[in-house]
Amino acid sequence: MALCKTMNCQFIQYDCNTDCWLLDNCGTYAISTCGSSLYHNTLFNTPTMTSIAPVLTAPVPVPAPPPSDDSGVVVLTSIGGGLSVVILGMLGIFLRRLRAKRQMAAVTPVTPMPTDSPDRSKPARVRVSQMDEEAESKAKPLSDATAESLPDNWGRKIGSKQDLTFDDLVYVPHADLNVFQTLLNKTYRPIPTQDRPCPNKKCDKQKGGCPCVQRGGDPGLPTGYQLMRVIRVEDSGMFDRYVKRRSDIRRKRGSCKPPDSQFFTAAAMEHDAAMKSALGSVDDDTNEVFLWHGTQIRKGLAIAQDDFDLSFAGSGAGTMYGKGLYFAESCTKADEYAKDEDDGHYEKIHAMLLCRVCVGNYHYVTDRDPSAIDHFHRGDTDSTIGDRAAAVHTYREIVVYDADQVYPEYLVLYKRLHKGQHAQPVSESRPFVLELPVYWLNVGKNPFTESFNVHYKVREKIRATLQRLAMGCSANKPRVVSARRVEDSSLWVRYIRKKSSLGNALDDRGEDKFKPPNELDGKPETGHSLTTSLLREKHTEDTVSLENIQYGLNEMLLWHGTDRAAATVIAEEGFLVLDAKHGRRFGNGVYLAEDLDKSLSYAPEVSGRRHVLLCRAVCGDMHYTEQHWESSADSTAKKNGKHSVLANPDGVGPREYVLFEEDQVYPEYLLEIES
Repeated sequence: MALCKTMNCQFIQYDCNTDCWLLDNCGTYAISTCGSSLYHNTLFNTPTMTSIAPVLTAPVPVPAPPPSDDSGVVVLTSIGGGLSVVILGMLGIFLRRLRAKRQMAAVTPVTPMPTDSPDRSKPARVRVSQMDEEAESKAKPLSDATAESLPDNWGRKIGSKQDLTFDDLVYVPHADLNVFQTLLNKTYRPIPTQDRPCPNKKCDKQKGGCPCVQRGGDPGLPTGYQLMRVIRVEDSGMFDRYVKRRSDIRRKRGSCKPPDSQFFTAAAMEHDAAMKSALGSVDDDTNEVFLWHGTQIRKGLAIAQDDFDLSFAGSGAGTMYGKGLYFAESCTKADEYAKDEDDGHYEKIHAMLLCRVCVGNYHYVTDRDPSAIDHFHRGDTDSTIGDRAAAVHTYREIVVYDADQVYPEYLVLYKRLHKGQHAQPVSESRPFVLELPVYWLNVGKNPFTESFNVHYKVREKIRATLQRLAMGCSANKPRVVSARRVEDSSLWVRYIRKKSSLGNALDDRGEDKFKPPNELDGKPETGHSLTTSLLREKHTEDTVSLENIQYGLNEMLLWHGTDRAAATVIAEEGFLVLDAKHGRRFGNGVYLAEDLDKSLSYAPEVSGRRHVLLCRAVCGDMHYTEQHWESSADSTAKKNGKHSVLANPDGVGPREYVLFEEDQVYPEYLLEIES
């Protein structure tokens, strides 16, 4: 067998002379003197090993860790041609000890963690991500005429042709959430119908609703709704189709006659200036109005991403007025069709879409009329109003037969309230967040049951956002050359489980938040995390934002610099914290920084470029130290029930964050930086 000739080996040695990304052509392995992997090619049965593939584009020696090296993580992988192999099982344990003893760590070194097996004990080969471009082709640009109709509350400025194309889901700012709670309150009506399923799943459908949904029943009709979160849909293609259809109706109909009784949502907006401002104006001439549509969260997210699909019309609640899209002016009626999940993140969390609907000229009926759609097909009307409130004192429903007459502008998440419960203000420090980040392409999937592992090359707009963040975190002028976003269900599940456990720890204390950095260093005005402060200032909703982060758990974005090979492995397998006995500046853990320059100092430069990870980190309760060097900081922190260390050497920084468990960190963006 060929052995590497340097103690700082950055090569993986093959005998197959091929780039076998999944190592499908490789057989058993042995160990070299430095702990790198040597794979025998059993397929080709080649007797000698001749190929050595370097990690970097050109072989570059790894400098010894500088005196200020404070990494508590150790590299266990060797990488060739950008390829990675994870040392697993007992061999992995042996190599960890070997590397630790020889202090073979590269600059800011890391070790990947196998994540295919929940207990992390079963050997597995390296999980390889799918590489992909973010799908911009689905989003069609706005026409110039449509651009003038953009709602003011979206905050979009059309300054160039590129600005005409967008496809984003964004959290509505906390300051505007009270508007949606008010709208829920004002459109609530205490009337059950036969369409409300039995909450106990024991009663058949019956007129007026089963006994379990009556007032006084168990649990009874909801007495109201607690708003949890609101997501706004900003999609240039969907909005362009909607505005064009609305314009067609205006040209064809002129001014449409409004319904005799004002819609509940329209009445609520008419007398509430804040609501008008938060939701945006509507076109009264075409009977444009906001209406509710009950759904399930993941289905709602699918509609938000891909629009309504009329081919599914009637699949959930029949076709009382023909095959179309059904909406309600009352949130109570829409709630009848809203579903939660039996367990997991969305247990007891329901969803309604609050949609712009262009009602136009409508066909009015008070009884069941499946032929109502015929009026639309003849061109006489644009919709149907089924007024069961007039007939049997329940609700009006509005049906449209063209999906372009609907724009699903808001996804409203809420809980049902029952006897004695009242809606409370939404938490600002620990808001409810979707199971997956709202800007991920996989946002609607269940990471526990639908596996995915894709590294997306981000759109130019997102690269520019990351560029602004990098500039704000550096005293120099770094240029973000490229960036990939890591969407990995396995790593994410580990991370959100850790977040949940820290949230439970906070609840046990009866507190709403852990002490943030600015309260720990005694600088309440200026001691905020630099990345957090920048997120407050910059529009980053399509990348990451404070609305996506639970800062009450001290969740934040932090940098981690390393070489290209290690960064790639971390993005694939996550971090692994080892128990090093000495040499760690503030103890064992994953070392992160808010100062990009600090992280880049551990990233070797190759052809003028360095690599850095932008990570989500949930720090929890932090132990604060201003010691220049305190290798026992982790032990002290753990004895006091802390979850991480905030190190501010000599009180002047740059500050570093040491997280004790690898699951506290999610490597979300892999950036290539030219400095």
